[in-house]
Amino acid sequence: MAVKFGGRISAREAQLVAMIARGYTTDRAARELRLSRHTVGEEISILLGRFECSNRAALVAYCYVHCLLPVGIWPPPYEPHAPAER
Repeated sequence: MAVKFGGRISAREAQLVAMIARGYTTDRAARELRLSRHTVGEEISILLGRFECSNRAALVAYCYVHCLLPVGIWPPPYEPHAPAER
């Protein structure tokens, strides 16, 4: 299922917000995205600042209210990386 997130956040940012909404920790999101936990933490901080949110719950709520996450779908969809081919 393809979900459009609008032009205000990138596909990866939308993926990260969906992971936060699902309750993923920074470490788990980093593993799924194949990034360092520091990179994921920085991206979360950037999103919090951009939308003037004080915490992750406020960020998720903001994204739902502004239709940056699809309303009426739980858990919010995201596209995990395919396993590495050998």
